[in-house]
Amino acid sequence: MLGYQSNRPFHKVAIVLVLLICTTLLYIYQISSPYSQHQSPKHDFSIPDDLDFDQDEPPPEKPSFFSSKPSPKPAASASRYSIKPIAYVFPQYYVFEENSRLHGENFTEWTNVRKVTHNQWGLETIRPHESIGGMYDGLAFETRQRQARFLKESGFYGVAYHHYWFDGKPIMEHILEAMLKDGEPDIPFMLSWANEPWTSKWDGAGGDASDVLIAQDYGLQAAWRKHFDWLLKFFKHPQYIRSEGRIQFMVYNPSHMGDLGPPMYAAWRQWAVEEGLGGLDIIETRWGEGQGSWAANRPDAINEFAPHAGGLDPSNYPTLKKLARVYHRGTMVCWDNTPRHATDGKASSVPLCHPRTWQNHLVEMFRTIKSTPNPIGSENFFFVNALNEWGEGNSLEPSVQFGDAYGIAMKTALSISEKQHLWADKVNQMSLARDKELAAHKTRQADVCVLVRASRDNNAEDKLFKLSAMLRSLQEQENQNWRAVVFQGDTVPFSDLQYVILKAVDARIRHVSVPQKAFPKPPVKDSGYAATDWVIKELNTTDPGCASARYLLVSDGAHTYHPSAFNYLSKSEDIIGLNVESRDRLHDHEMLQGEVSWDDRCTRLEDPKLNLCTASTPTLYSFDLAASFLNLTRFLSGKFAFSDFAADFPGGEPGALAESLTNKHQWSFSGPDKSQEKTCHVHHNPAYFSCLALGNLWFDSPVFEESGCYSMGSFTDTFGAVMPNLKGVDLQFFRKNGRCVRYEKATHDLKTPDVSVKPAKKVVGAAKTTPEPHEEESRLAGSGVVGG
Repeated sequence: MLGYQSNRPFHKVAIVLVLLICTTLLYIYQISSPYSQHQSPKHDFSIPDDLDFDQDEPPPEKPSFFSSKPSPKPAASASRYSIKPIAYVFPQYYVFEENSRLHGENFTEWTNVRKVTHNQWGLETIRPHESIGGMYDGLAFETRQRQARFLKESGFYGVAYHHYWFDGKPIMEHILEAMLKDGEPDIPFMLSWANEPWTSKWDGAGGDASDVLIAQDYGLQAAWRKHFDWLLKFFKHPQYIRSEGRIQFMVYNPSHMGDLGPPMYAAWRQWAVEEGLGGLDIIETRWGEGQGSWAANRPDAINEFAPHAGGLDPSNYPTLKKLARVYHRGTMVCWDNTPRHATDGKASSVPLCHPRTWQNHLVEMFRTIKSTPNPIGSENFFFVNALNEWGEGNSLEPSVQFGDAYGIAMKTALSISEKQHLWADKVNQMSLARDKELAAHKTRQADVCVLVRASRDNNAEDKLFKLSAMLRSLQEQENQNWRAVVFQGDTVPFSDLQYVILKAVDARIRHVSVPQKAFPKPPVKDSGYAATDWVIKELNTTDPGCASARYLLVSDGAHTYHPSAFNYLSKSEDIIGLNVESRDRLHDHEMLQGEVSWDDRCTRLEDPKLNLCTASTPTLYSFDLAASFLNLTRFLSGKFAFSDFAADFPGGEPGALAESLTNKHQWSFSGPDKSQEKTCHVHHNPAYFSCLALGNLWFDSPVFEESGCYSMGSFTDTFGAVMPNLKGVDLQFFRKNGRCVRYEKATHDLKTPDVSVKPAKKVVGAAKTTPEPHEEESRLAGSGVVGG
């Protein structure tokens, strides 16, 4: 009894220790699982009935660069990186003294929003949904609480409040002060100093003194210290966002500070240490190509704020080059500042925004972040403009037009990226294992030799579908036993070609320069086939590993391959056809022939019975070179050449060669086996599903040359030039559909050709009159869109 009593304190301590360990393990698990705390959103309302957006609908089948099953698999350990989405919060939704004095009694941002109902495109300007209180009071506790809940349920890590400081005092600070008192919004936060002067133009760019409503004067050390001291209470808040232990503070317009910026930042960093904050980083916001002063004064970090970085076409954002060692990417929801320019005619807006395209755009942005993350230890913030810029038509919050679909899009995109994209550290692990395997099996015969005929006009990193996307799809093959040779198929300068190849960091991918003498003189439209013939002829010299492969595969760099594409190579067949989706196949599909009514435009592409991915076969019109494996030994020994068919079959050289191989030379052929019938092995871009998967839209035009894949910007630029304000385009349909654009009925009927005269696509035995899909898309898309 005495012994038992003497051990009771020990038992109590043991129980406490066990509980402490369990609690710690649970906390670690929650921290390492970004979705464990946020279940599926519990919607206060339904998405509008006429909006075609299903949160449970799986995304369209994607190009192979979205694969999550590369081989060999990395070690089973958590990545040291994470993406932390942060939404900008605009506070001007309550009445305060300065606004009433400058803009009229009881002015708020809702005053601007109420002024208009439609924009220049004839579309309704977005309005807040009644479930969030309609035109709510931004200072109300319930509003702030709801905003935090919405952001957390949508997968956001935190918020960035726009902060205003003029002449030694804050303005529009009441929401921040309220948050300190009552804890709402209950979410990690940081501040972004909107340091521009307030002007009557709403953009800080006053043309003369009469435009300036509140001037910005930064002062010197005493003024800097006063500002810093006011900020201290926020910096010391337990929810204030840090990176590597340091406070994160953004400056919206660094150029406005000029030479005062660097000494002010240095003083703030010093004071942050002295105040026990652990340090402070200034995140400078990127405008255009950045600040000239950054060369002499390297920023702690840079963030993208759309549209200042990248413009109004989000397809440009993944291609923006990192300008600092720590670089945070960003995007916007949409753009329509018509409410702020109701009478001056200076509004700008984007007519083709939709949660569906935005979701796919986000997936591509997350892939970009994961492939080039910030240094280990630094955060990878992703800044979204904005939670509630209703006066700029740029709001994540639930709207009358889209419901809470933008929040759903963010959460879904994070989930998709988690499954499909690997962080750079995992890719490095895989590459190391692969390189060791290659070194141990130097003499092993490759299964496939892939020849990639690239061109600046079609495959550059600023084009619609990038060469880098095609190379990634090779690297994600489950069958890793391949080699690749990349060469230029024309004489147009492509200065970044070797850089793109080097960036792949893969010993299996080699670059070969084609001499000028290999190209026909004078140049012809299909000179790329002559370059391909030269590379094949010289394979034994330029890449013996490729030359000894079992099969040959030729791509123009505008293709992406499903991870299983190289899995089912026959031991006996000379030609193996894969299933391929392309713009040509859509045009030729038997279910899409005959007259197409206006009602059927776009909706016909979503028919569940419609299979847009069909097998490549060795006939003139159905052969796809990039979707067909050719017996390389027989091809080399037979000295076959695509150029031999150029005179009689311009534009149809591959199909003509395939027919010759099977009919004249008795090459055997097989298509996909039954287990692969439903797998789309190859997407010849621009194809319908790969177009959508990258955040773009499809134009289902009755004019073949117009139909195809566009970014929001390329469509507006191309057709807005001939149809001001896109009059004649059914923008209302796209606002509901979110995938596909069509003409309005009257314009459609005018443009519909006589169905008895089908437009020529591949002309055999005569000069080719219609561009190949990638050529036409390059012409139409201008600077192009994201490409993986």
